[in-house]
Amino acid sequence: MKANSKSIEQYLDFANQYGAALTAAPAPIAALRAVAVKAIEDALDQGVAETETIEPSKLDEFFGPDYGINLERRHLSAPNLAAAFHCGVPKLNSALAVVCDDFFIPAKGMEARLPEGVILMSLARAAAEMPEFVEKYLGRLAGCTTPLRQRFNAPAQRPDVATALNTLLMQDGVLLYVPAGTRVESPVQIVNLAASAVPMLNPRRVLIVAEERAEVRVLLCDHTQEGAAPCLNIEVIEVFAAEDSHVELYDIEESNATSNRYWQLYARQADRAHLTVGSCYLHGGRTRNEYRIDAAGNHTETALYGLGICADGQSLDNQVLLRHAGQHGSSRQLFKNALYGDARGAFGGKIIVEEGAAYTDAVQTNRNLLASADARMNAAPQLEIYCDEVKCGHGATTGQLDERAVFYMQTRGIPREEAKRMLTQAFMVDVIDNISFEVLRQRLHALVDARLSGRSGNCDTCASACAKDPEVI
Repeated sequence: MKANSKSIEQYLDFANQYGAALTAAPAPIAALRAVAVKAIEDALDQGVAETETIEPSKLDEFFGPDYGINLERRHLSAPNLAAAFHCGVPKLNSALAVVCDDFFIPAKGMEARLPEGVILMSLARAAAEMPEFVEKYLGRLAGCTTPLRQRFNAPAQRPDVATALNTLLMQDGVLLYVPAGTRVESPVQIVNLAASAVPMLNPRRVLIVAEERAEVRVLLCDHTQEGAAPCLNIEVIEVFAAEDSHVELYDIEESNATSNRYWQLYARQADRAHLTVGSCYLHGGRTRNEYRIDAAGNHTETALYGLGICADGQSLDNQVLLRHAGQHGSSRQLFKNALYGDARGAFGGKIIVEEGAAYTDAVQTNRNLLASADARMNAAPQLEIYCDEVKCGHGATTGQLDERAVFYMQTRGIPREEAKRMLTQAFMVDVIDNISFEVLRQRLHALVDARLSGRSGNCDTCASACAKDPEVI
């Protein structure tokens, strides 16, 4: 199947019409524009391929609407982000930064929580002040000219359109750099907040570079401010995990139903690098998450965890491509979803074990719970193994709650709906318990319980006073 090319062409036409404003960005960012344009043009010439799921998330559904783009870099809202935003995970004692629509806003005291040498700053500012560093990393994993599937030895060789659009339209983002041998004790929290009163496309970019023996935890939180208009957040994250580094990246989405998200993670692991990625979808509109992990080194450890709770009108699509190229690598994937009403879910997972990647140990698991007759879930776990000396497994199941367990709990005096909520929470518990970050793990248990009880912790009910000017440092 092919997407309607007009949904993509409108952004290419926009870039051609307003190219002067886009090329005013710092050189390392502006230099990628031509590459992105060429990738999009090639994709249009070849026919824009749909996503690779049984029931695909159509590109038109994301990119078809005519969203605005904030070329003039105007602050379209004035929330008290830096001083008062607490998200749904309090008491983290984190180094906090906020990306409001696509503006980077550091919180007061952010730098004081970071060890010497650690950099957490606006990507545009970094590109202007340290261009050689940014040029070395930006776009190297999320490249437009060398498609990921081509690098991963798969047949489809088309440019990734969503990545190319993000590269074409990005004007700011976040840079996190952790120098060699540095352990960041406080978690780094990046709050992405959609706050524009007019429909907006927000191209966000996050670049994380962890050098040898570095250790860092990153928490990404997506929220929508009350009164915000419908939006599309396209986010690309690049993670470089050098030798013996430990990177943990957790993502929580609690947006409103008019916020759509196309989220892409590109990561590369060197020898003995540890990478943990946890994703939690609690509330939102249409979401697609893509994980593109290149375990290139020897003795790498990779862990991917995801949970989703989808209600009427919501959809969640998780796609994983994990490549083992080094020897003695291990990976664990566990994704669980609970779908209510007419919610839609999809999971596509592919593990590729390259020739020479001996002694790889990889497991991929997807479990899904359908809480209504109208909910739908499609799962397609896959293995591609080009090496004999490996231990790999994969599986997917989709079903409903055990009525015998519900009845048993009812006989013990627990109301039926409460019993179903408790069983669903128990179904999710092993995903949350795999999170080593204790404060976040405890808070996620509470957030999942609140979501299953019909409550939400998004910005419509947030206690933060989102009425003052942001405190920028």
